[in-house]
Amino acid sequence: MKILVAGVGGQGIVYLTNILVEAAILSDIPVSVSEIHGLSQRGGVVTSGIGLGKHNTGFIGKANVDLLFGLEPLETQRCITHLHKNSSVIFGNYKIAPYVVNAEMAVYPDMSVLATYLGEQCNEVVYIDEYPSDIDAVLYNVFLLGRATHMKMFPFSSAIIVTAIRNTVLEYHLEKTLAVFHRGVNYKAEFQSV
Repeated sequence: MKILVAGVGGQGIVYLTNILVEAAILSDIPVSVSEIHGLSQRGGVVTSGIGLGKHNTGFIGKANVDLLFGLEPLETQRCITHLHKNSSVIFGNYKIAPYVVNAEMAVYPDMSVLATYLGEQCNEVVYIDEYPSDIDAVLYNVFLLGRATHMKMFPFSSAIIVTAIRNTVLEYHLEKTLAVFHRGVNYKAEFQSV
């Protein structure tokens, strides 16, 4: 299985990747990770590929991603070529506008259109149109992870993810992180699956 985490610097791509890798180790699943591509600075494009299974690398190619985590919607759209008809996608509508949008040289696309399109092309799509207002944006990745535990393609139980979070997250962030994860697990929205 191949997992792709996509977003921009500052959204916790490496953080989420580390939790997923720890979950694989706890599950005795061989795991490899591709190097993080893009800029590590805040706002630069970042992707992380995770390969689960023996002889499976974390390097991502066209039409070989089984599960896509989109932490930023435009970056989710940019990853379409990595998906296939049996792929699962989870992404949220937390926009970090690129320069051309901020400079009013382009308009940010309507992401509900993307969610509908992905729903027609992929096996399962979860789109979080609006995050709960009291959750810090820095933990949207953990919220998505919690919601992903209900997806058909998701390879780990929520109990394994909780243990992975406990093993990975620093003590002073742990309880808040676990609380947001559980809110994601229990999240129900009007427009969540296509």
